[in-house]
Formats: sequence, C-alpha cells, structure tokens
Amino acid sequence: MTQTHDSKVRDAISDPTREYRKPIDVVKDDQLDHDEKLRILESWKKDAELLSVAQDENMAGGERPQLQDVMLAIQELERTRGSIN
Repeated sequence: MTQTHDSKVRDAISDPTREYRKPIDVVKDDQLDHDEKLRILESWKKDAELLSVAQDENMAGGERPQLQDVMLAIQELERTRGSIN
C-alpha cells in the first residue's frame, strides 16, 4: 500500500522519527514544502523538549536528546528558505 503525500506529512507530524532518522533529513526532503518541513520540525522540537524535561527529572529511557539537532535543522531550513528546494 502506497502512502499519499498528505498521510506521510500527517504521520511525520505525529511521530517524526517514524519517517525520518535525523531532523536534518526533514530539511533535505524535496517532497515537502517549507511549511510542511517546519510543522514536522516543530513537532519534533516539542517531543525533544518533553524528553529533555524527562531526562532532567531522571525519567528518560537513555535516549540521546535531539533538541539541539532539531534546533539546528530549523535554523538550516530558515537559512535555505530563499533557495530552490
């Protein structure tokens, strides 16, 4: 069963790690427009912030925090906004 573009975007927003290994992979996805990329990265940022809080409270499961990676990907997305995707 092939996934439609809209369902891929919805799935990526609800769980970015299901569709992408790293936040920068979202930026590099040529099938997404700027707003879709930003929505996915913002969702990933919220997840990373929650994980960071859990780690601060010693409640995490040992996952590597990705907040910095997400922030760098958002910066890269904004930096390249004027260029052709």
